[in-house]
Amino acid sequence: MYPPIGPVLILGAGATRACNGPMTNDILFEADQAAAEIEREGYISLLDRFLVDVFRLPPKPCRVKSSYPGLPLLMSLIDTGIDRGQPLHANYGVKELREVRAALEYAIFAVLDYKLRGRIPDLHLAATNLLFTVGMEPRLISLNYDIIADNMLAARSDGTFPDYGCDVGTETYRKWSKFGRLLKLHGSLNWLYCPNCHRLDVAVSRSGRFSKALDQLFIEEGREGNDLDHRYTCGSSPCKNFKTAVRPVMITPTQKKDYRNPHIAQVWYKAEEVLRSANSAVFVGYSMPADDVEVIYLLKRGLDHLRAQQITVVEFDEKNRAVAEHEVGQRYQSVFGPGIEWHTCGFAGWLSERQKAFTTCMGAPAAASA
Repeated sequence: MYPPIGPVLILGAGATRACNGPMTNDILFEADQAAAEIEREGYISLLDRFLVDVFRLPPKPCRVKSSYPGLPLLMSLIDTGIDRGQPLHANYGVKELREVRAALEYAIFAVLDYKLRGRIPDLHLAATNLLFTVGMEPRLISLNYDIIADNMLAARSDGTFPDYGCDVGTETYRKWSKFGRLLKLHGSLNWLYCPNCHRLDVAVSRSGRFSKALDQLFIEEGREGNDLDHRYTCGSSPCKNFKTAVRPVMITPTQKKDYRNPHIAQVWYKAEEVLRSANSAVFVGYSMPADDVEVIYLLKRGLDHLRAQQITVVEFDEKNRAVAEHEVGQRYQSVFGPGIEWHTCGFAGWLSERQKAFTTCMGAPAAASA
C-alpha cells in the first residue's frame, strides 16, 4: 500500500471544453468551419472527400453538426477496415484508409491548436493552486491531447518542464529541472515518436512558448524541424537516430485503442502509482463512458483505497440534476459507491464555489461586515 501524500486531479474532455476547446464529436464540424485557416497539404480536403464519398455528407452550405458521423465511430470503422485489410468503399482500400486516418490525426491537432490559440482561461492554474499547496507537487492525470496543462505547469514555475512519467529523449527536456507530474494516458499533441528505435521527443509551437523552458526547447529543437508547426506533414519530422518519419502519440477515440506504445505503458504504470498514493481525487469533465474499460479499470484499481466521500466529480449540467438522476453520476456511483461529492456547475463554477468556501472558512465575510 502506498502512503497517501496528496490529491490527484484527473482531467477529461470537459476540462478542455471549459477552456473553449472542442468536444470530441465537434472536431469534424470545427475542421470544416476552419478549413481555410488550417488546411495543410490537402489533409482537410481529403477528409472532406472521404466524408462525402463514404458518409454522403450534404453540400457545405447545408451541413450542421448532426450531419457528421461521431469521431469515435468514424475512427473505429477506419481502424476496422485497416485491421481486416478490407476496403470501406470502392475508392478507399487499406492504403487510402491509412491516408484518411493520417488526415484525421492532423484534423484533431489542427482544430485543437486553432481553437486554443487565443486567450485560455486560467482554470487549470486555479485548480492546481487550490488543490496543491505551496511545497506540494502538483499531480495531474489527463485523458486529453491538448497541452493546456503542460504549458500551465511550465509557466507556473518559469524554468522547468512537467514530469511526463516516461523516457523523453529530447536533450533540452532531460537537462532542465521538472515541476509537477503530468501523466497523459492517451498521449499528447507535443510528443513525437519513432516506431523504429522507440525514441520519444517533445516539441513546442512558435506560439506556445510561455516560459524560459519552452522558449529554450523551441530554440534548440525547433531549428531541426521538430516544432509543432512542422510535425503534421506528409513526410513528418525525421527521427534523430534512424532519420525515419516520427508519428504523433495519440490514442485516438476508437474502439480499437492500442496502448502498446512503450511510453504510454510507462505512463499508465506511473499513473497507477499516483492514484494509489492519493488521499483524494478530483475528476473534471470526464464522463466515464461505459466502453472506456481500460481507463475505468485503472481508476478502480488505483483509487480502491479511497472512500466515495474522498472523490469529487465536476460536470456541467444545465438542469443541475442530482447524482442519482444523471447518467454520469450513476456511472461514478456504480464504480466508487454512493456518497461521492457531485458538482454540476462546470469547471469554472466549481472553482468559484471552492474559493468562496475557502474565503468563508478564513473569516473574510465577517471582516467585511465589520
